[in-house]
Amino acid sequence: MHYDIAAKVLLEKCRDEVLRRLLGLSVVESSMLEELPQETVSVKRADFPILATDEAGHKTLVLLEMQSRWERDIPLRLLEYRSRYLRKYGGEAICCVLLLRPSGKAAGRYDDSEVRFRFRLIPIYQLDARPILEERIFCLMPFVPIMKHGKALTQKADELLYGSPLPREDKADMLTIMTILSGLVSRELPGKLLARRRDIMIESAAYDLIKQEGIKEGLASGLQQGLQQGIQQGLQQGLQQGLRQAIADNLEARFGMAPEGIVQAIAGIEDIPTLKRLHRLSSTTASLDEFKQTLNEQPPTQ
Repeated sequence: MHYDIAAKVLLEKCRDEVLRRLLGLSVVESSMLEELPQETVSVKRADFPILATDEAGHKTLVLLEMQSRWERDIPLRLLEYRSRYLRKYGGEAICCVLLLRPSGKAAGRYDDSEVRFRFRLIPIYQLDARPILEERIFCLMPFVPIMKHGKALTQKADELLYGSPLPREDKADMLTIMTILSGLVSRELPGKLLARRRDIMIESAAYDLIKQEGIKEGLASGLQQGLQQGIQQGLQQGLQQGLRQAIADNLEARFGMAPEGIVQAIAGIEDIPTLKRLHRLSSTTASLDEFKQTLNEQPPTQ
């Protein structure tokens, strides 16, 4: 589930860049198509049905799947998607699978006695991570850990993303997605990334999406089993503790110490929006007295 959410957020933020850089399409704009009605319980929509427009105004239907592992029925699913979306929208279609993990059985084709179907299979793990960093392609940096040479370059990608000119919300999403995907290749990397960037990652939309999907493991203390930190805690408790600690860390970094009274007061707050507001304030407040005054104005936890 968390890989699906990472893919969803990444394609929402960086759809055009993915189409240009990975599929080689000349895209000036793109839009997600509406989900087709399900005629039977077995019919599913494509992960990302996209209408891409090039510089000449030519429109192409792109049916994009992002898979963490290869599954035998992927070609038939794509063929089914292609037929259904072409019936509705017409025009030209490109089918593509972004494969995140190596598989000896993956192939960009399907053949039987009547049908020959070809689609684009892009093994992300075979792509070189070095040009991504050299060219500062921020939208593709979440893929770096799973790319060729990527494990050794993940810390550099983390630093580039954190120091990038991207809006803070986009940074949070990119760093969170990179942390999630790093779990495909390492048990240690996700924990290290989370420990370094907890202050910003807890602001990522991916956290909210995972909460909505009912994931019980706390992202703030473990994005998955491989994160090795606090996976036993629930999402709510993990978010609370992460925000409290981030507030204390900010105050200590800026003023040398977080007074015990403030720490205890923060520990008694359970409301996530309130903790997020205090976290932002801890980075901007002019003094501990100003922060304490705002803290004292918070309504008591019910």
